[in-house]
Amino acid sequence: MKRALIAVLMASLLASAHSTFAQSPSVSERNLIYTEGIAEVKGQNDSARISIAVVTCGRILEQAGSKNADKTKAVITAIKGLNIKDLKLKTSGYRVTPRRDHKNRSPKIKGYEVRNAIEVTLEEFEPEHLSEYISKIVGRALESGANDINGIQIYIKDKEPLEKEALTQATQEAMGRARILALAAGVKLKRIVSLSTNPIHVPSRQYMLRAGEIKAEAGAVSPPIEIGESKVRVQVNVAYEIE
Repeated sequence: MKRALIAVLMASLLASAHSTFAQSPSVSERNLIYTEGIAEVKGQNDSARISIAVVTCGRILEQAGSKNADKTKAVITAIKGLNIKDLKLKTSGYRVTPRRDHKNRSPKIKGYEVRNAIEVTLEEFEPEHLSEYISKIVGRALESGANDINGIQIYIKDKEPLEKEALTQATQEAMGRARILALAAGVKLKRIVSLSTNPIHVPSRQYMLRAGEIKAEAGAVSPPIEIGESKVRVQVNVAYEIE
């Protein structure tokens, strides 16, 4: 009985030792060099998203809504009348907000504000054409009844080629740093055991136009737009086994 118990204990100890050994890192796993590389690549913007809104007010909701609908229809018709190829246009939001008189202890509704937002999208245009079309759309929208330009987002539609170039540059930088470290430390690089990447968000360029700058009553103006460039930035992490 004792011999059987001792045999069981020995087997248990051996299994525990084997498990601990299997979980502990090998020498090669501890002998690593970690480096990183960061690359940023610029590209010419070719697309834009314009946010336009028609805002109307009235004491009676039906009147404010009807007035807004007529103006919005006129704006959409005017933009479509520019005959810009591949232009995309959609309603992006509709909101009704009661306007209250806060002079009384119990604020009463004195009217309504109706807001209808339109999103216009232009994609994959040459810079000079994109700039021209944005200016025309904003000017025509203001002339036909729009009274709020929320902003203009300018971007690159297809960033994949830029991402590939940035990844290549960042990887080469990380590997070059590893070689410098190995040379300085007097060790040799054996092989790459880990390679990963992290995209770094770079916001798209945006133009923000204040309401005071775009009052249709003051005469609609087509603002000059500089298309500019966008950036793609990535980080690559490399781990080398050394000897």
